Amino acid sequence: MKIQYVVAASLLLSVSAFAQKDELKALKKLDALETPPTAAQIQEYNTLFSAFESKIGSANDEQKRDFYYYRGTYFLFVDAALNPANAVSDIDKGMADVNKVLEIEKTTGKKKYTDELQKESLPKLKSDILLMAQQLADKKMYKETAMAFALAYKVDPNEPINLYNAAAMSLNAQDYDKALEYYLELDKIKFTGEATIYVATNKASGQEEGFRDKESRDAAVKQGIVYEKPREIKQPSVRPDIVKNIALIYNSKGENEKARQFFANARKENPDDASLIIEEANLAYKAGDMATYKKLVGESLAKNPNDPTLVYNLGVLSMDTAPAEAEKYFLKAIELKPDYADALTNLGTLKLAGEKKIVDEMNKLGTSAKDNARYEVLKKQREALYNSAIPYLEKAHKINPDDQGVISTLASMYQALDRTAEYKAMKAKIKN
Repeated sequence: MKIQYVVAASLLLSVSAFAQKDELKALKKLDALETPPTAAQIQEYNTLFSAFESKIGSANDEQKRDFYYYRGTYFLFVDAALNPANAVSDIDKGMADVNKVLEIEKTTGKKKYTDELQKESLPKLKSDILLMAQQLADKKMYKETAMAFALAYKVDPNEPINLYNAAAMSLNAQDYDKALEYYLELDKIKFTGEATIYVATNKASGQEEGFRDKESRDAAVKQGIVYEKPREIKQPSVRPDIVKNIALIYNSKGENEKARQFFANARKENPDDASLIIEEANLAYKAGDMATYKKLVGESLAKNPNDPTLVYNLGVLSMDTAPAEAEKYFLKAIELKPDYADALTNLGTLKLAGEKKIVDEMNKLGTSAKDNARYEVLKKQREALYNSAIPYLEKAHKINPDDQGVISTLASMYQALDRTAEYKAMKAKIKN
């Protein structure tokens, strides 16, 4: 009885193998179609896929390879084209099958589809997707553009620049969850974007043109017919930008600890990158952590002592706690950048810091001779404050004539100083 069972089982396996061969023949026939499949043929595809998959355990490597090839290319080149709404899931499923084909052929050493997939089909698919991405970007359809770039990355993970573009387009679309997903993947694979671009000047047009590598560029220049003046362009790392955006997105979602951790990790990798210090400082400032903010801005200032923005930020930080230090920082920022409107405005505001105390005392005075004498003293003190602040605010107004805060402040001071003509001119600029 046991022997009979074994024979029966072997017969079942044989029948299954023949059925699989028939299914693969049918799939091969469908794959050879040169016109879009009909609804009936699409149904046949799906029926054959289901039938083969139910018996895949008994298939050999070559049969599995053929099956994954037919199903993978169906998803990538047939269903994705016929049903654009399914493109994302189709490319996910198709690439999973194609990768199985490549893995089987690598393991067995028998190549049937590898060259076609790697040198023809997938590069063509990626090229088509990138062309679509460019067309969508031209129409400012940023969410769809991001999806296209992400699909191009799925087709060819060896070009993570496409995932970086997907993240950037997601930011443009304000799709922050997708942007975060893409940036986290870029961080995981340690993408930097650093590259060398090989260019040469076209003699006819005078324009620089890029080449795929140094060898092809040098060969073109060596001919001396079309190209000359070869040079290399170094693309800087975009990793600080990736980390910064991850942190800022986490911060916008209220996950401040994750944001800080990303900056901390990035600074360990790039200790001399001043831009990372600045972004982390800004994050600390938004979180109200003034101690960390001051420490980080100080670090950045030590690396970039002539950066007017950093000097200005230290001034802002010191306004409430150390006005004299704040004044030094603002004056230094203006020295480095004479048209720094914000520094001029804040310096003018700083000069007015004692005004409230003077006005409060003036308002409490009575009408006695003593009070009148004190009023005149306080009035002169207030006028002195105004006269010290006005030059800075007037310069700020010339640089940024639409700043309503500066306009209102100048109008009030001109009125108090009885500078009637200037008061009327400034009042006319106030928008109701």
